[in-house]
Amino acid sequence: MKNLLLIEIVLFLSSFCCYGKQFDVIDNYKGNSILETIDIWELEKDCQKPNDFWQLTNAEREKILEHCLVNQIAPYFDNLYENINNTVVIYDVHDLRFTINKKIYNKVINNKKYPVKELHLSLFHKGNLKDKIILANSYYDVESYYWLSSQYYYIAPNGDIYLLLVKDINASVKPIFWKHYQINKENLRLQLKGLLIDEGYKYQIIYPYKFEILEGTLEKSKYNIDKLKTCYQEKYSTNCSIDSYRYYHNLLSQKVISLKDKKTNFNESIDKIDKQINEICLLIPAPNYSYETEEFTYNITKCLAEQLNNKIKKIDQILLE
Repeated sequence: MKNLLLIEIVLFLSSFCCYGKQFDVIDNYKGNSILETIDIWELEKDCQKPNDFWQLTNAEREKILEHCLVNQIAPYFDNLYENINNTVVIYDVHDLRFTINKKIYNKVINNKKYPVKELHLSLFHKGNLKDKIILANSYYDVESYYWLSSQYYYIAPNGDIYLLLVKDINASVKPIFWKHYQINKENLRLQLKGLLIDEGYKYQIIYPYKFEILEGTLEKSKYNIDKLKTCYQEKYSTNCSIDSYRYYHNLLSQKVISLKDKKTNFNESIDKIDKQINEICLLIPAPNYSYETEEFTYNITKCLAEQLNNKIKKIDQILLE
């Protein structure tokens, strides 16, 4: 039985190597390659409309809109929604098949229906569904503020997948998150490798170990220390919970230095501790929609702050010995 299992694994890996280097997805369904290397921080600047936008001439407004990359790629995806009616096979080689299908449904909010369009990517191996993700979507978010939420994608020749979610409001087009997926060759699942979030706060996650806040400092926080000690527990205070994470991370870094000075045989570093803690908290599922980002950020920072706080307490006990 073990030999048969080993043979199956070898055959599986061998067959994967046949198509593991290039995924020649049908050109019409690859998405837009801009998304592979797009700088979402620059995108936000490029897509910001000036205050006097509506006082400008039509030609001037058109020039400003063309400068925004999102406005350049949006028509491609509008056409894609129109062209996909049934399930489309976009790759089919050596028992591995990618399909895209369109889903249209209504969100009901306050007894009103709001249409949602989505494109789903499914990965099949020997006819068995291995994984599925939302490639693209378009809908009006009316629960918090009335804006158009749109997600775009690109499937690279190596099989990597890049997603960009933006919101289009009257003043500008703003990125919400950017994702990078890779195909896991062992289980043929679509594995999230990178996540950038820009929702009034900027941070990145490189799975499975790295969490990094990209903007601001603890010194510039508008919250006092007493507030930072507890606000990571408050669900609707996301900016404070991010600074709370900063507070506990800085405190732990100081404690680690103190412990190293006291006990020369202490071999842990803040980088090593970060890796251990992040591996636990980054198991929290990433957001799929714009309205999920705030709760995701809260859950991540709460988990991280709790883990940091627990580690601080343990080090304090050692320091008292």
